[in-house]
Amino acid sequence: MKRLGRYLMPFAAAAMLGGCNVQASIKEAEAEVGHFHHELDAGNWQAVWKGADPELRKAGTRAQFGQLLEAVHRKLGNVKSTKQVGWNANATTGGSFITVAMETTFERGSAAEQFVYRKGNADQLTLVGYHIQSEQMMVN
Repeated sequence: MKRLGRYLMPFAAAAMLGGCNVQASIKEAEAEVGHFHHELDAGNWQAVWKGADPELRKAGTRAQFGQLLEAVHRKLGNVKSTKQVGWNANATTGGSFITVAMETTFERGSAAEQFVYRKGNADQLTLVGYHIQSEQMMVN
């Protein structure tokens, strides 16, 4: 039994340290969401596209991404407040991913937003996915 404990202890320690790293990554993702919202409010979706992960760029064209973010800003206005309502961390052979779910209040409505980031080179987060659900956006 003692021998089993010696083998399991390093895994338990790694899991605890990994948990700290996940919390730090979530905080970094929240900061990236703030940057995203700042660029959205400024109408500077090109900066978001430029810093996005190659996977996001493969999912659609630059023009389609711009049309989406321009529509969000045109229909909902500037961000008034946002709060995190959920998160997920996932490590795969394709990289480590952090997903944060946000409830965001805009000038002309509210939305549920989901941001997916990949933790890549030098622990830099890049946007892999952006999803928004808003009733007000659909009817405005």
